[in-house]
Amino acid sequence: LTDKLQSHLQKLANDFQQGNQPKIHPSAMPRMSNIPNYDRSAHADNLTLFHGREIRKVPNANGGTGFVLQLSYADDTNPSKAVDPQGWSAREISGYDGWRHDANRQWRRAATYKEEGFETFDEEFGPEAFGLNHRFYLHYDNGGRMWLSAEDGCEGTPSQGRNLVGKLGGLLFGI
Repeated sequence: LTDKLQSHLQKLANDFQQGNQPKIHPSAMPRMSNIPNYDRSAHADNLTLFHGREIRKVPNANGGTGFVLQLSYADDTNPSKAVDPQGWSAREISGYDGWRHDANRQWRRAATYKEEGFETFDEEFGPEAFGLNHRFYLHYDNGGRMWLSAEDGCEGTPSQGRNLVGKLGGLLFGI
């Protein structure tokens, strides 16, 4: 989670009574295209849909895979505006096409992220790291496990609280 998204979600968790909590969709919605009001756009509201990235060649990634998922804050009042210094750039927002296959999309290297405003990308993920932006949503499977899934269908589930989904679940739901 970027610092800005983590701060936002912490505020939501502290204000649980207001009912403005992230949505975990039922198992009947295993693909993002199944959720209500789905559209092919860059829109994210930090409750139902999240901006994020898959980032590869990260030397200190948990599990030794070199692969991490990063969720970032999106401005749901002005979807074309980049507002999270660690999040999507204006170019990532305007060129988003995450429903397409990864091979047909623009992967970004550390220098590109830096050029587009993510000044600390190589410090956080390493100079050889590269990534691809995705929208994400949460859903349960038939066994009641929570999954974080990208628009193109790639997904992951918590692994003893050490990965992004475990951190998100712990922050939001105390698990």
